[in-house]
Amino acid sequence: MKTILAARRGQTRAARRVRLAVLTLAAMLLCPVAAHAMSCTDVDAHAWYAGAVTEMTERGVMHPDAEGAFRPDDAATRLELIDALWRGLGGSVREADEVSFPDLPARNAAVDWAVAQGVVKGGEDGMLRGGDNVAREEFAAMIWRASGCPAPKRMLNYADAAKTSAYAADAAAWCREQGLFGGVGGNRFDPRGLVTRAQTAAVLSRYLALDGAEPPVLTGCVICLDPGHCVTPLSGKGYREPVSPLSDETKPVYTTGTQGKGMTEEKLNLTVGLKLRDALRALGADVVMTREVSNITIGGVERCEIANRLHADVAVRIHADGNNDRSVHGVSVMTPTGNLLGTPSIKDESVRLGQLMVDAVAAETGAKNRGILPRYDLTGFNFSEVPSVLIEMGFMTNAAEDALLETDAYQNKIVSGMVKSLLQWYGVAE
Repeated sequence: MKTILAARRGQTRAARRVRLAVLTLAAMLLCPVAAHAMSCTDVDAHAWYAGAVTEMTERGVMHPDAEGAFRPDDAATRLELIDALWRGLGGSVREADEVSFPDLPARNAAVDWAVAQGVVKGGEDGMLRGGDNVAREEFAAMIWRASGCPAPKRMLNYADAAKTSAYAADAAAWCREQGLFGGVGGNRFDPRGLVTRAQTAAVLSRYLALDGAEPPVLTGCVICLDPGHCVTPLSGKGYREPVSPLSDETKPVYTTGTQGKGMTEEKLNLTVGLKLRDALRALGADVVMTREVSNITIGGVERCEIANRLHADVAVRIHADGNNDRSVHGVSVMTPTGNLLGTPSIKDESVRLGQLMVDAVAAETGAKNRGILPRYDLTGFNFSEVPSVLIEMGFMTNAAEDALLETDAYQNKIVSGMVKSLLQWYGVAE
């Protein structure tokens, strides 16, 4: 396998490094019990990786050095990762699998296993390069190959997916769906970043715990929730923003929304948004909120940019409705049209989710199904680069519907319908 990192200069230096690594591993093989028993002197009990390090060292999958240090921040080498995977998955190999590399000074059972399983192979020059550090995408590929190269359910959806090498794209997507890699923040995978020993322990701990069990159904899915409106001192001060990047038309940035008897629309939107966040996270989704508090100054373009920057799979905008005719009631979902839309490619998937959502929420709540309403004039659609829908949960100007909207039970039904529609949209539920 061609390494992602730059080739080491000078075969002699590389061979010395590999020989040292092999001798270290050999020493550990000779006295594994003593190595396991050592406490890791440099691992804080409160560190995010402490539990994984303890588990991996107690199981003999990874080892501290001769001084008892685990070196959590050190970049892991290919030999270290091969050895850890081999040990974690049983540590056995057939005699016929023996292989050799010019830069591997002695037979190594873990390498024999890794080559036999297709986990690794030599570089273009025939060298193993066991002393080289390993990129995150290469580690993902090693784990994926050790698992038989299973097909991922979805394309890789990290914000930096385009930076992932072609050979590792399916591997990274599958690993994400299994919940193995946590990312580095901002929905980024950092495919070329080096794997640390702490990260190795954490990933292997999750991997070895899979045991054939399916991860939560939305693991690896990235959903942006946008509870409409906010409480800001700039409201009503005349601030405006463009309706579309393709138009000179503008609209007020900060609006208060409608009002029920005991709750503002802003508060209702946020309450339901937080409930939906928790429900989706319980199913494994990565959920980002445009706001989690009432008092915040945030406009429509900025809300779109949050989802765009993260390359979210979808943005769900949460609102309630109002009408001068107080008899009007029911749930509807707005979807973008092609007119004035900055990213026309999002239209079809937005409409598909919109129909699923209005049907599911109406069925759960018993509310009148007002269908999907195409809109060309919403900033939240026209600046979005990801599929987007806007649900109007009901009319706060209708006394009977408003009374329902303000109850936990009815809000929970709305959330249940929204979750069901997203599961259907992702193709993980009928």
